[in-house]
Amino acid sequence: MGEGLLTLRALPRARAHGGILLLPLLALSGGCAHGLFSGVEYPDRSRPVARIETRGGVEFGATTAEGVLFLGRTAIEGPCRVHYFLGPKPTIMVENGTIEPAGGIYYRADMDLKTQAAPVLERSVETDDDLIAVLHMGSDTREVPVRLARTEGVTGDVLEWPGESLPAGTGLFCRIDERLHFVGLVAGEASLSDATRFLVYTGIDRLREALAKPQPFPREDRIIHRPDDISVIK
Repeated sequence: MGEGLLTLRALPRARAHGGILLLPLLALSGGCAHGLFSGVEYPDRSRPVARIETRGGVEFGATTAEGVLFLGRTAIEGPCRVHYFLGPKPTIMVENGTIEPAGGIYYRADMDLKTQAAPVLERSVETDDDLIAVLHMGSDTREVPVRLARTEGVTGDVLEWPGESLPAGTGLFCRIDERLHFVGLVAGEASLSDATRFLVYTGIDRLREALAKPQPFPREDRIIHRPDDISVIK
């Protein structure tokens, strides 16, 4: 297909990291430990996405090694409530948090407890990568295969149209050896003058901008005693 004028259209707003648990020290024998933890060989990392409720509405994000990241479409400060997945299906958790700038175009939902944490892809996305969008569906997730745009004259952080609209903030991941690596969030839709449609996302360069934000070091740890009798170190 020949070159055309690429027109961007932002997706509409939707309406509507963690700590270390301090557990008592137990002297567990090998057999006892096996009995307690048998059947949970590996943590579930297949659903590293979140639904964030803010004072301004609802939006979506991803639970990554850099925290719960989202685009701040509905709020860029104040309290929030995060719906995220933890453990075997269909376990879903709800936790209160606070919105803070994460760097660049990203915002972070700062929470006490840990979430699934997809590592950030440490290279640029390539055309033959196994890319998926993971949609937060409320009580579970749904995967939609996506791929980089290969249309002549279209470059940058653009995906071929996957056959359906995806909400802004939907997490995008590269699957490598069955593990998901975070590559960005759906940011909007685009179209050529001939009406060919695409998805635009926040790519690796935007992630590098966020990670380049100066952070205080070393951070002073503090113990938080929560009303639910869980104590965490942050």
